[in-house]
Amino acid sequence: MDIAADNMDRLLAVEIRGRGRGRGFKWGLYTIAREHSDLPLVLAAAQALDRAPCTVAIVTGAAVPEHMPAGENDGPFGATALASSLTAIGHHVQIWTDPECAAPIEGLLRWRGVPAKVGVLAMNDTAQQQEIAKGADLFVAIERLGGNINGHIHGINGKRRDPFRTKVDTIFNTARELGRTTIGIGDGGNEVGFGKIREALIARMPEHNQAQATPCGGGIYSALATDILVVGSTSNLATYGVLAALAMRRDDLSLCHDPDVEEQMHYVGVGLGLTDGGGGGVIADCDGIPAKANAAMVTLLNAIAARYLAPPRARPF
Repeated sequence: MDIAADNMDRLLAVEIRGRGRGRGFKWGLYTIAREHSDLPLVLAAAQALDRAPCTVAIVTGAAVPEHMPAGENDGPFGATALASSLTAIGHHVQIWTDPECAAPIEGLLRWRGVPAKVGVLAMNDTAQQQEIAKGADLFVAIERLGGNINGHIHGINGKRRDPFRTKVDTIFNTARELGRTTIGIGDGGNEVGFGKIREALIARMPEHNQAQATPCGGGIYSALATDILVVGSTSNLATYGVLAALAMRRDDLSLCHDPDVEEQMHYVGVGLGLTDGGGGGVIADCDGIPAKANAAMVTLLNAIAARYLAPPRARPF
């Protein structure tokens, strides 16, 4: 299983980015994360999720006023797919997000028929976040920014997001203090979870931290660690890798994300106002990757899981 899961990890680290955007850093993020994990990344997350029914809190959503008013589609798509599979194996799922992102996520859940609830985060309400941490057994952040060394959250281009997006560090720090399992799923180094490998990132990829571009000088790298970190070309794709690994662990391919659903979800997302974070348009791309290409990646992830679960075949010659 480790070999199959490592192949999923490597597939997820394939960078699919157009000119005009930062390129060449995905493999570095993955390599360092893998060095700090005893298991393949997707398998470590799947192992944590493969447990007796419990309450799982998923935190996602990334809105930018006037540019992504309803948030980007990277994160909500993955959260919807994860919630679908987790509820299928008996978990109770609550998705937490900012007010601007709540309606589109609710729309995705209705479209998929997923019985998960959406909770709205109050702006930097420490008491609320502590209560959220006490109310769940396992926590997953998908494409959700974590505070840097100075406590600020930044986009991949170094711009601050503090003024309009709540920082969720208290949820994850409190959860870890309570002994709850935490999982961070990200694609840029600035998301919840990358604090687990921040020192190594600073040492080996200092240019991507963009310290000079951030107003506080702390760079974009998140200082917020999680127990498990999963890295992908996009956070959605990394989540789908976790589901493929979960399918292997439970010998149940129905837990894989569906490539047809993935392609359709891009167009449903357009109708809900979700934005492609790659270029800022309300189009059927995610981080600049077209819907069909994302569906193709899902097909490949599922194929790895299916080949692992298939009965052995010996060539008769």
